[in-house]
Amino acid sequence: MEHKYSVIQAFKATEPISGRERQFGPGEIVLFHTGQAGSTITIEVDSSLYLVERSIFKTCCRFKNEGSLA
Repeated sequence: MEHKYSVIQAFKATEPISGRERQFGPGEIVLFHTGQAGSTITIEVDSSLYLVERSIFKTCCRFKNEGSLA
């Protein structure tokens, strides 16, 4: 299962194959696939995967509420 997260603080993540770094900025939306273990996690943006430290992700991203029933 995947969840959308909003970037609230800039951070860098790395493509696992090329090693290219990408800067993520406030307002961007990333996908996080649940069930990942370990200190490094994978996020997805525009069908590309990036590796980031779990602690950085937790600090820089917040769960995006998809709306309410009200």
